[in-house]
Amino acid sequence: MLWSRPLASLTLALTAGIASPALGLTLPKVWTSTLVAALILLLVICCWRRLSVSGTIGLALFWLLGQGFYQAALEPAHPPCHVRFLPQNVPLTIIGIMQSQPAKAIEGYRLELKASSWSAGGAWQPAEGKILVQGLTEAPALVPGARVAMRLKLRPVEELLNPGSSRRRVALARQGIFTTARLCNDLQPVRLASRASVSWSVSWRESAQAYCRGLLDKQPQPARAVYKALLLGDQSEISQPLWQALGRTGTSHVISVSGLHLGLISGFCFCLIFWLLRRSAWLLQHLNAIKWSVAFSIPPVLVYAWLAGWSAATQRSALMIVAFLILLLLDRHRDLYSILALAAFIILVSSPLQFYSLSFQLSFLSVWGLIYLSPKLLWPWQKLVANREEPPTIIKKTILWSGRALSTSVAATLATLPIVVASFHQAPTYGIVINLLAIPLIGGVVLPLGFIALLTSFLPLPCAGGMLWLGRFLLEITLRAIEWASSWPGVVLPLPSPTPWQTAAYFLTLISLLGLKQQPWRWIGTSLGVLLLTGSLIWTGLSDLRKPHLEITALDTYREIAVAATLPGAVVLVINAGEPGFRDYPARFNAALLSYLHWRQIRTVDCLAALTVTKENAGTLLAVAKDFQVKQFWYGGGRPLIPDFWKLKNRLGDDRREVQNLSLRSMSLDIGGAQVQTSQLREDNQVRPKGPVLLRLAYQGHNILVAPPLTTQWRQQCPLSWLVGTDAWILPGSELHHDFWQDGLLLLRPKIVVATGSETATAGSASSGMPGVHTYVTRQGAVTLRIDSQGVRVEQWRPQ
Repeated sequence: MLWSRPLASLTLALTAGIASPALGLTLPKVWTSTLVAALILLLVICCWRRLSVSGTIGLALFWLLGQGFYQAALEPAHPPCHVRFLPQNVPLTIIGIMQSQPAKAIEGYRLELKASSWSAGGAWQPAEGKILVQGLTEAPALVPGARVAMRLKLRPVEELLNPGSSRRRVALARQGIFTTARLCNDLQPVRLASRASVSWSVSWRESAQAYCRGLLDKQPQPARAVYKALLLGDQSEISQPLWQALGRTGTSHVISVSGLHLGLISGFCFCLIFWLLRRSAWLLQHLNAIKWSVAFSIPPVLVYAWLAGWSAATQRSALMIVAFLILLLLDRHRDLYSILALAAFIILVSSPLQFYSLSFQLSFLSVWGLIYLSPKLLWPWQKLVANREEPPTIIKKTILWSGRALSTSVAATLATLPIVVASFHQAPTYGIVINLLAIPLIGGVVLPLGFIALLTSFLPLPCAGGMLWLGRFLLEITLRAIEWASSWPGVVLPLPSPTPWQTAAYFLTLISLLGLKQQPWRWIGTSLGVLLLTGSLIWTGLSDLRKPHLEITALDTYREIAVAATLPGAVVLVINAGEPGFRDYPARFNAALLSYLHWRQIRTVDCLAALTVTKENAGTLLAVAKDFQVKQFWYGGGRPLIPDFWKLKNRLGDDRREVQNLSLRSMSLDIGGAQVQTSQLREDNQVRPKGPVLLRLAYQGHNILVAPPLTTQWRQQCPLSWLVGTDAWILPGSELHHDFWQDGLLLLRPKIVVATGSETATAGSASSGMPGVHTYVTRQGAVTLRIDSQGVRVEQWRPQ
């Protein structure tokens, strides 16, 4: 039994303590320290008196330790010279050491800088800590370890405060980053003459990676990109279509450096060394060939992990593989749960926030699936072979191999399904059968060939080139099969983000159905899990139908406005508008809007209204159409020269969805007693309306105005009569600075103003002193308005 293993039980308690803040179960630091001290004293007394409650006290103690580790990692004690205490939002010159290669991001490039000194125009002062520098227009020709000087504006780590959004603060704290920065006036980093001293390990790895990149750059695409991902952990050259094909077929794990690849490398080295030892009868008589093969399999695993960048995910995988190999040497390899618990315990104690990384969750859940679920799924295949009357050996081996490969893929998929759905909002279906081809070819052949090619590239023989050619040939076959399988209908199933209750019900069903041996408890647990899962889905689907009110949520976003409204009858209206985009980068999408809709478990968007279409929101509109079933699309008119906008129109046209141009026909809808109307500026009776669109929602005698970012001409010509009779305004925070809205506030006095966008903090404070006007700022949390016959109620979401 799992609970009979103390290490596994204590690790689960520690994990629960680290995870509990995400569910709102957080204790103050003073309480945590006091309770930990009290429980340690109580545990000592119970162990001394040999009381049976010592185990329960130990679990409670480790749960509290998990809470303490989480708090200490998220808010550590920094020295006064740490960069988080330096002046914010003012130009500073900072000298530091580059910690990472410049990485491509949505808005240019970004890199990590370890500060050593800073100056605001006067004397130089010491500094400590890492800074995430964002917004570089081009990748500087610099390598990690170089000393650089940068002109920066520091700012605290900002994260979007919406339900369902990922926590950027936790993700950066996991890397030891508590401050971000942007370049002042686009001044590029200046490399200093002296180079910082780096350890021999980092220097050797940089040289080895540079040599490997030079060798792999001779290969054509896409083989070059996949080889770099497999051997160096560099996924920067993987194209977006290939990522989509891998995600749709559930095969993206085969090109990520993970426990699968480290295990395959160790297995290949074990078989190779064992085969070599068996060539000598004398060695077999004087050595334990199995243990020597295991011992010599450890260095290649460490070398491969070191060459692949030694990232946190790679360290975690290497730790698990090496722990398993060491226990093989000690003849204690059968307790796989203890190996898994030991690896998790070491990682969580050294870096508690690793628990919130996607790679940590997928790694341990997939390994748990292989240990717990795979033998149960393999049993029918073994029974099939056992029931056959003396089948030929080749048939038996083929059946068992196919069953083992398929049960492994299915077990890993089932174990990680809730996490995959919560992160990517889709679940692979029958497309995972392509793993029967991808795993043995890429992991079992292409990866070892590439690894051996790098090791033998120093020899004056063409063996390295031949191995890379053979690996490329097999790799191209596999990638074509994956792309072909990704085009199958129904290869992925779009799903909303599961709630914690639904996740618990899913695992209860999975464990009961495949794990419990006693029939009564198996069917009781399975029935209870299915009942809870089905009941929660039905309750979620019916909850909006039962609501007799209008619910409008303004989300916290950057450079665009995003509003999700649920009208009576569970009709979903999504309102989006982008600020004018003048920066030279591709259109992006607002992950906050998609995350919120998935968190609300919405599958159909009845009406998508784009009050403006710019570079800032065109990608968001296209992403909504891809993830959800959009019935109607209304946009502000014109012919914006944005590729994502035309992709959206073509997609909706192919699906025979309604697309309406607001400059030709204004929106006027009546749904469940709620009226939706739009207003657009018209220069004269002969010219079509153009420019931004105002949208009004009316219900139970209350009117809500949603305004996009406006142009100067629009503000000068728009009559204030359009704003008369509105109870609440939802508009970008930057708009509140302008005279048009200031005059409207003075004359009309709306009861509620919701300011959204990246400038809402200052905008909200500018209008908060106006009597009778309640201002809410989405930078402090998403704001929800609920309108019914009783009036307008306002709720602001607070992160846990």
